Formats: sequence, C-alpha cells, structure tokens
Amino acid sequence: MAERSGARMEAMIACPTCGTRNETPSPVCARCGGSLLGAAAGAVRGRPMVSLRVVRADGGPEQVVQMRQDVLTCGRRGDLALVDDPFVATEQARFYFHGQRLAVEDVGGGNGVFQRLHAERELPVGSELRLGRQRLILEPIPSPQPGADNVLAWGSPDMGGQVRLVQLLEGGARGAAFPLREGHNLLGRELGDITFPEDGFVSGRHAMLSVEGGRVLVRDLGSSNGTFIRLGGPAYVDHGDQFLMGRQLLRLEVQALST
Repeated sequence: MAERSGARMEAMIACPTCGTRNETPSPVCARCGGSLLGAAAGAVRGRPMVSLRVVRADGGPEQVVQMRQDVLTCGRRGDLALVDDPFVATEQARFYFHGQRLAVEDVGGGNGVFQRLHAERELPVGSELRLGRQRLILEPIPSPQPGADNVLAWGSPDMGGQVRLVQLLEGGARGAAFPLREGHNLLGRELGDITFPEDGFVSGRHAMLSVEGGRVLVRDLGSSNGTFIRLGGPAYVDHGDQFLMGRQLLRLEVQALST
C-alpha cells in the first residue's frame, strides 16, 4: 500500500497557474481549469516548467505561453506570436533544452534578440547594445588615410581611441558616432561621456563601458530599464532573464517541479 501511495504522489503534478497538485493523466487543472499538458510533458522528462511572458509597461494584461514540447518558438508566428511588431521576424527565437539546461537561439536575424545584462562582461567588436530606445554597435575606428585630416566622418575629432559606438536608427540608417577613450566611458541620459538627453527610457547614469588595452567591458549601473546585449549565438538562460525582440520585452519564467 505504501509503494502504491508513493507512486501516486510521483504522478501528481502542480498546476503552473494556481499551484494545485493534479494527477498527471488529467489534461486540465481540477481547481482552475488551466492546461496541464506542458507541465505533464515536463514532468515526464524531469525538466522544469517553462513559460515566456510579454511584459506590459502599461499594466495591461500580459500574454503568456508555456513550453509544451521540446522547443518554444516566438516571432510573428510561433508558440508566442508577436503579430503586431514589424521589427520581429516570422520566427525570431527559439528556446530549447540542451540536456537539462535551457538555451535560447536567435534564428531570425534582422533586428535580433537582445538579452538583459546581469553582470559585467566583455563586449567584442561587432557587438550590439540596446539601452532605452538606443541601438548601438561597437566598431573599430578606421585608421586615417594618408593625406586625410585626422577626423571621423561625422566630424568628431579622433582622440586616439581604437573603438567607437555608432547609433543604428530605424530602417538601418547610421546615426552619431561616439569614440571611446581608454578607461571609463559613462553612458546616461543627463550625465556621462555619452548622453542621450531626449531618451526618457535611458537612466541618468545608465551603463559603463571600460576600455582596457584591446578589451571593452560593459556593465549596467542599476538602470531602470536595463542594458541589453544582442545574442551572437546560442546561450544558456535562467528564470527571470529578460529579452528584447523588436519592441517587445519578454521575461522567462522557469518553475521547478514539485517533489
């Protein structure tokens, strides 16, 4: 009897909506009517339950989808459909398990998938940042041609730096260029070496880019809306991670299975 009771408990699964424990064969929660299909699949594999939420800044109802198979896709079509965003590809990203770890990959290119920065990390040349409404790419500063004035194409004097940030505007046009000096370069709305005074989504002191020899390090300074780095390849992700796709802010939610 004890063995049968233990087996029954192992077959129980928590509803991802209300937390009620249900028997696995049931497709819906006995308490709230929420679907248990994705949760049951996770239980069979011994993996956590995964959801992706569209965060609404205006406090309105948020769209949430669960991973019901081995892969969760999002784009203008997919498991999470972002149908009204012209800056998102038909299929922009996929979340999938690599062994027991969850990963994300940008499969749509175009405007890309950006992950919120949690800790300082190196920023290779060619990397893209998003902060507020700014999209910035890190580029090397071209060597001046013989006989040419030592100025940049945008009119800023070359202060001897090796890299610069260049604004990428909607439609792919290039905007202002900001040379980075050796040492610390503060980015913000009101204070700093590089400022965006008309962008209300950039914090007063938003992020720091530190140039150390041939390396560039980036860290967020506790900004309200975060600093995001474009994915350059598959990356492991965890509960609470946030992503920007087009104009959409998404949050990953991972719920460990009850034992």
